[in-house]
Amino acid sequence: MELCAQVPFSAIIETGTYRGTTTKYFRRATRLRIHSFEADPRNYGFARTHLMFLPDVHLHRCDSRAGLARLAASDAAPTGPVFFYLDAHGSGDLPLAQEIHLAFAHWREAVVMIDDFAVPDDPGYGFDDYGPGKALTLGYLRESAVLPSAVWFPECASIRETGARRGCVILARAAELIRRIDRVTTLRRWANDETQRLSAGAVG
Repeated sequence: MELCAQVPFSAIIETGTYRGTTTKYFRRATRLRIHSFEADPRNYGFARTHLMFLPDVHLHRCDSRAGLARLAASDAAPTGPVFFYLDAHGSGDLPLAQEIHLAFAHWREAVVMIDDFAVPDDPGYGFDDYGPGKALTLGYLRESAVLPSAVWFPECASIRETGARRGCVILARAAELIRRIDRVTTLRRWANDETQRLSAGAVG
């Protein structure tokens, strides 16, 4: 992961473990400590079996919002730059805005990645839409009051991608982390004026 080469992350926090495939990839690729949250009992059971032999992977069976709040208040809370991979959106309940708020409220050096997110100027990237007010777009983040000024999207155009071609977005607030993420060649910074214009409803 080029992002991890630029930012000295101390840990990864994941919401929506599902079967643990992404969790396993993160651990093997980065060797970082991981906290992952899964609310569904079946998915949790499968992931626990799948991940049981990986060191420093901490799987929590609970709602992601409650779990993040508990982790932030505990002695196990990681410090320094922390990478958040938010992927707990998959049902009628959408915890995303609260997850982002918790990440930035409790971890000053949070870097947040949201999977299945709309890339405003590239409709070839798919994204999740759970109905009115619940589409994963910049507009949703603005309406939820969790849209930071520093936003990045994939540098690669969807037409050059293979596989599912799902969009994503990266969010950060700390000035030093913003400078570091700007060096990542696979990401492109979304201009502040474009962020404001699009999130105000002009596009997407």
